[in-house]
Amino acid sequence: MSKDNHSAISKDVAFGFLPAQKNDRVFGFWDLVLLQVGIGISCICILTGSYTGMLLNAKESLAAVLFGNALPFLLIAPIILLFARFGVDTFVGFRSALGYLGSNIFYFIFMLLTIGYMSIAFFMAGEALVKIASLVGLPGFFTSGTTGAPFFAIMIFAIVFLITFQGPLMMRKFNMIGVPAILLVVVGLLMILLFGVGLTKIFSLTPAEPYPEDHARSFVTALEINVGLGFSWLAYLGQYARLAKNEKTAFRAGFFSYGVFVNVAVILGALAALVVASVEPTDWMFAILGSWVGTIGLALLTIGNITAGTFLMYSLAISFKTVFPKKSWKFAMGTAIPTILLLLSASFYQAFGSFITVIAYIMAIFGGIVISDFFFVKKQKLSIKDLYDTNGNYYYWKGVNPSAIVSFIVGTVVYWGLYNPVMDTSSGLFYYISAGIPAYFAAGICYYISAKFIFSFAVDRVTNGKAMIDKGKSAV
Repeated sequence: MSKDNHSAISKDVAFGFLPAQKNDRVFGFWDLVLLQVGIGISCICILTGSYTGMLLNAKESLAAVLFGNALPFLLIAPIILLFARFGVDTFVGFRSALGYLGSNIFYFIFMLLTIGYMSIAFFMAGEALVKIASLVGLPGFFTSGTTGAPFFAIMIFAIVFLITFQGPLMMRKFNMIGVPAILLVVVGLLMILLFGVGLTKIFSLTPAEPYPEDHARSFVTALEINVGLGFSWLAYLGQYARLAKNEKTAFRAGFFSYGVFVNVAVILGALAALVVASVEPTDWMFAILGSWVGTIGLALLTIGNITAGTFLMYSLAISFKTVFPKKSWKFAMGTAIPTILLLLSASFYQAFGSFITVIAYIMAIFGGIVISDFFFVKKQKLSIKDLYDTNGNYYYWKGVNPSAIVSFIVGTVVYWGLYNPVMDTSSGLFYYISAGIPAYFAAGICYYISAKFIFSFAVDRVTNGKAMIDKGKSAV
């Protein structure tokens, strides 16, 4: 690695760890929107949409996508104000609610989420290359989904690893190609669907794989999948909001990026799945575009997924260095290697529906906890000093906030009592209220009661905008 790349990585680590100063906060509304939409529009959004389109018709898909994504994001979006106001990253800002050790635990959950997302991106790209291999007549090993897709997926992982290892300078050069590629795929497919196939035909189609004779279950399951995507952005909100010029800009840009504009890719996935009757995005290219134009589409999809992989892998490694600054960059990059295990077969890729609903369960609960802590318990009064002092007021009990533990348990009981995402079984109440959103409110309410009336640490006893002093340190 060159000295310039090593210096860029070191700068990003320090920049991500330290509070953003006034002269660092340079992003306006459109700066943030373009950046976050460029990152947010990915294979994950497209695949979420495709699962929706396999369960619902076009009209119902639009409702499930817009409501399922927008409402959960609206519920967690206010936490953007924490990052914009104090200029801190996700895993520093969440220390006030989770404790120092608790925030580190949340990082490892973020790591598993990111590894899952990377594996989806790489395997989708692997399947795209299998179809290209079939078209050009490569040997059977490369054209088989059983052998070729894992082979290509692991090769793509290696390419992304090499790009990301070089640091942000190399990534920025590659992303100048990759971001336009995925945007071109999304916009191109959407235009062909709207003006080639036509809305009239699309809205007359029926879904290919709804629940047999259980339309209500199809709708609420599709809704829950979209709820998972909406809540999943929680772990990524602090990365760029902290650099916004002001809080209003950060909030508006976050909501329009993740809560509105990113839904274009989800809607594309739903409509394409309806038209082609396949959950697999690589099937859409030939079916909608034809062989040769479809091949170009598959190539662009592959480049786009490589770009998404670099964003995700760099976010994983740089956040690891932020949380554990004494570890080497090689060690931080090594945290991405377990992704390979998920690329050895199509099993995880095909279980995307279960994966995204597990994300809904976890992130909904954490979302309820951090919103309750910042707005209702701490009343937006935090101490930057204590966020960085690992023996400070946010130490709680052995580095973990017991109120967060209790709330996570309560949220877990609520979610799994309503819906089991692994077995895809549910209670009757799930049909009416889904699971992720009730778990969010259950965790948030439980956290408030626990923090205020049960454990009641001094830092949580805020009156008239001021917190009580603990250990001789102010919490405001």
